Amino acid sequence: MNLILKKNLFLLYMFSLVLFFSIENFSQVDSSEIIIEDNVDDLLPDLDIETDNSELFNQIEELYSSKIDLNSDDLETLQSIPAIDLNTVNLIFNHRKKFGDFFSINELYSVQGLAKEQADKIIPFVTITQEKINYNQIEFDEASELPLIKKINLNYRSRVQNDLQDRAGFIDGDYAGSSYKIYNRFIFKVYDNYQAGFISEKDAGEKSFNDFTSFHFAVRDLSLIKILVAGDYNIEFGQGLVLWSPYGFSKSADAIYPVKKKSRDIIPYTSTDENKFFRGAALSVTFSDFTLSGYFSKNKFDSNTDSLTNGILSISETGLHRTQSEIENRKAVEETFIGGRVDYNSQEWIKAGLLFFNSKFSNHFISEKPFDLEGNNFSYNSAYYNIYLEKINLFGEWAYDGKAVASLNGLELPISSSFSYVALIRNYPSGFSNLHGFGFGEQSGSTKNEFGIYNGFRWKSFVGTLNFYYDQFKFPGATFNSPLPTSGDEILVDLDTKPLKGIQAKFRFKLENKEVTESINFEDQIAKRLKQNIRVELIYDISKSLRIKNRFELADYSIKDAEINDKGFLFYQEMRYLPIKNLTIYGRVAFFRTDSFNSAIYVYENDLIGVFNNIALFGEGIRWYFLARYKILDYLQLSFKYAETYKPQEDALSSGNSLIEGNIDNKLSIQIDVKF
Repeated sequence: MNLILKKNLFLLYMFSLVLFFSIENFSQVDSSEIIIEDNVDDLLPDLDIETDNSELFNQIEELYSSKIDLNSDDLETLQSIPAIDLNTVNLIFNHRKKFGDFFSINELYSVQGLAKEQADKIIPFVTITQEKINYNQIEFDEASELPLIKKINLNYRSRVQNDLQDRAGFIDGDYAGSSYKIYNRFIFKVYDNYQAGFISEKDAGEKSFNDFTSFHFAVRDLSLIKILVAGDYNIEFGQGLVLWSPYGFSKSADAIYPVKKKSRDIIPYTSTDENKFFRGAALSVTFSDFTLSGYFSKNKFDSNTDSLTNGILSISETGLHRTQSEIENRKAVEETFIGGRVDYNSQEWIKAGLLFFNSKFSNHFISEKPFDLEGNNFSYNSAYYNIYLEKINLFGEWAYDGKAVASLNGLELPISSSFSYVALIRNYPSGFSNLHGFGFGEQSGSTKNEFGIYNGFRWKSFVGTLNFYYDQFKFPGATFNSPLPTSGDEILVDLDTKPLKGIQAKFRFKLENKEVTESINFEDQIAKRLKQNIRVELIYDISKSLRIKNRFELADYSIKDAEINDKGFLFYQEMRYLPIKNLTIYGRVAFFRTDSFNSAIYVYENDLIGVFNNIALFGEGIRWYFLARYKILDYLQLSFKYAETYKPQEDALSSGNSLIEGNIDNKLSIQIDVKF
């Protein structure tokens, strides 16, 4: 560990130098990225897998750029703001009824019962009528007098990421392309009414610079047209049982917000998931309280097909085309999708809708296990409701795929101005198939083979904000971890408090009991697996420009019947520093040690804007990174990140084509953002 200690001392020395030279400096950096990151950190799903959830980051970024009107948007729309619950929305609505329209967003600080910290979180996502520009609401002569530059919003993002260590796939020649991962995104808007976008991406190992491309053109709020999208798009309906984006919020430290999904209806596609979107056209038109929508798509996606029957063995969701087999599976199957829906929205107390769609595939799905997809033609019917009765919100969805009915029903109840309660029952039969859904549940987004009951509450007191949930679940059919029916439950306690001015303390305890298949006495048996995590976090706002965060986390993984008891710990120190105007610097050093991958500790770290990774740390070593963002001009920002994982006890890292000879895994990332 001598090398580790030396490295740590060096890093601490560098941090000290930074602090010494700049502790008195104050900056005026645009805080939008910081606000988005803080919200992402609070809503990060507690996943036990490494995943890129960039779509969730895009969703919060879109909410930030297309602000919600405090005076005209409805109760449902306000609830889409991160971390806001029905209780908070009721406080805002009561204030508006009592005193009339808000004259400024800062009036939120005078809303009775709304804490300053809560208002601080809401303000970045809202505006008021006078501030919101809508092309349709401006007379032609008035619009023509506006400078052209004020009618246009342009956003260009270009990113390059590269591993600095050679992986086996490149050395052995198994990968067709270079090690660079390249991303480009161009979004062009005229007010909030017209939008065009183009995205291209090349993953590491892929040959083509534009291995994945996506495009769209969208029109919003034009006469009867609520939204029209030509090109690539996605659809969100009800609670996501049959149609939703590739990723969704799930169980997290926020016990209330992620439970009820807030549908965005038709969404222009701006993500890089290469298989879970539609390509064609979608339209919604509004007549009074009714909205009618129609969809058509013809899109190809990756799959592993049988060489003899040409049947679909499995759908590939990685989007990687590096090796010969991955290239052969590229866009191997075509889906023709057609559907429609009708929504009723009274604005005051009820929103409901009906949906039908049909998906027909060019190849048949081959069933290898009971309840696997079989055939090539699938039809779905679904209905959702969202009802407000006084302070109670009832919501849910039922879906039928021709064989089974899936359902989800929930209740949100603000018991007092400081106490909110939510309950949800979900029932996804084993025989229910899921092509494009992402329902709330234990198996993130799976929306099949699960029954669960979720209870959670948020309590704001003089001590702080306490989030708690208890989730019980069972799987009637086989899962990845077991060929037999299994069950489990989960508890989370999260306390966020501010004991002293400038100091924030967080305590989190999570316990999960789950039945899994384990080899006991050389025989596979169902056994109870217990996972526990305890986290303590201290955040110090040393000055307006400097924030220090310390986290200590313990992990415990045990299967008593198999005499497995693995433990692990993580400690990190993180800095967010704004030394001069328009420059933001992040740095983190994390020490970790776990007995095995079973007790791995998953941690989210700041990255380039739009990159959202959940990293598993296991074994023994150090993970550190340095991230800087500099706003060169008002419309131009440059970002840079270097990250490294060092495991002194290892001779090689990872495996297969990802294998690295040596004990260092490091990556360099650069991004440029142009926005005006």
